[in-house]
Amino acid sequence: MIPEISWKNIWRNKTRSLIVITAVTLGIISGVLLVGIMQGWVEQRIHDAIHNEVSHVQIHNAEYYDNEDILSTIDSLNKIISVLESDPEVKAWTERTKLTAIATTPWASTGLFIYGINPQKEKEVSEIYTKIVPNGGEYPDINKTGYILISDKTAEILQLKQYIITEPLIEKFRESRLPDNIVIKLDSIKGIRFRSPKEFKAILEKKLNWKELDMYGKLIMDSALDYRIRNRIQITLSDCNGNPVQGTFRVCGIYKTTNTGFDQASAFVNINELAELYGSDTPLVHEIAIMLHNAENIDNVKNKLSTVTDKNIVHTWKELAPDAAMMNDFMYMYYFIFIGIIMLALAFGIINTMLMAILERTKELGMLMAIGMNRKRIFSMIMLETIFLTSAGAVAGMLAGWVLVSMLGKTGIHFSSWGEGFEAIGYSANVYPVVTFDFFIFVIAMVVFTAVLSSIWPARKALKLNPVETLRTE
Repeated sequence: MIPEISWKNIWRNKTRSLIVITAVTLGIISGVLLVGIMQGWVEQRIHDAIHNEVSHVQIHNAEYYDNEDILSTIDSLNKIISVLESDPEVKAWTERTKLTAIATTPWASTGLFIYGINPQKEKEVSEIYTKIVPNGGEYPDINKTGYILISDKTAEILQLKQYIITEPLIEKFRESRLPDNIVIKLDSIKGIRFRSPKEFKAILEKKLNWKELDMYGKLIMDSALDYRIRNRIQITLSDCNGNPVQGTFRVCGIYKTTNTGFDQASAFVNINELAELYGSDTPLVHEIAIMLHNAENIDNVKNKLSTVTDKNIVHTWKELAPDAAMMNDFMYMYYFIFIGIIMLALAFGIINTMLMAILERTKELGMLMAIGMNRKRIFSMIMLETIFLTSAGAVAGMLAGWVLVSMLGKTGIHFSSWGEGFEAIGYSANVYPVVTFDFFIFVIAMVVFTAVLSSIWPARKALKLNPVETLRTE
């Protein structure tokens, strides 16, 4: 009977109750969306770290891991390969040569890691081959020699990324919805090559006003971008004897991931061609990247591989990408912080509403006490009113939040204006929010806890009422 009375009581003042329910609903929607964005970013970072950068497990020679010496190759390679081929938990693996080098073009130079790879096997453990930019060439082919795959960032540094307004592009702009006055302004810089986005953006800022630049700047820059595919790059590195050697490769493709730091430091060539350059009959294996069927088994695989030899060191993705691992491990703490702050703010409104309800029903509560309703039932009634009031808003908020996150999870939220900053720390400018079932369980627990906590003060206020005195009040 107490739950029924409590439910009816919250609707005695519909306006006040609806205001509280609406506040709770909006608060929960905000919390679900905020956590959904955070969860989406974390899952994206983990996926990209594993599938583009470090894989599930990596093996290196312990000495190579310390000083990256060219001769510090993986110990007991045949034994390790035997273990990998016989382990049912291993999905795919590949061998890599990894050397520090200097890449040079006639216009610039930069330091980077040159990875010698088997392109076919690499596709089984890495998604780099899916990250080729539009009009950015192709992924290396094991049957084609003399080619190198570099990143969009490396191409920018080496000035292999240029911007040029051509006659066909002008015609394309005329056929599109680009205003004629903008096309005329762009025609004045036709045929001029700009070797960096900074230079091209600077000239656009002179030619276009801020409104035109805001509306059409990105479209113009994307359309004018031209990669100098098949341009030669000179690679300088140390051979097996420590002597500097040089080789020339042509750019076969340009890739771009969500991590600018990784992109700037990584280029890929055929493993056998790289061996010829540093003077070895067979490729030197400095790194083995391993993908598993189930990421939960990384510790088991690590323990198996660690027993093969003590001269190698085995790392999981959590050790190789600690930023992603930390964000993943701390998600429940983020749940508590975000939802905790929202529920703390809502608690003051709930307490205020319930105190007003108690003051309005002083005579009624005194009468209930006078006819024999004990203090325990009075306390339970007020607590249930608070829980019902809060839960109604929470359920509506979780349903609306789930629908909103589901829609945005398909379309994504685009932070293009801050893309460069996000990618500098390894996060995509396009995030696809997602919420888990565990999060909704957590929200329910927090709502009940907040409701119970918020009901204590109003309930104690009611329990202190004197039945005789309350019955005399008007």
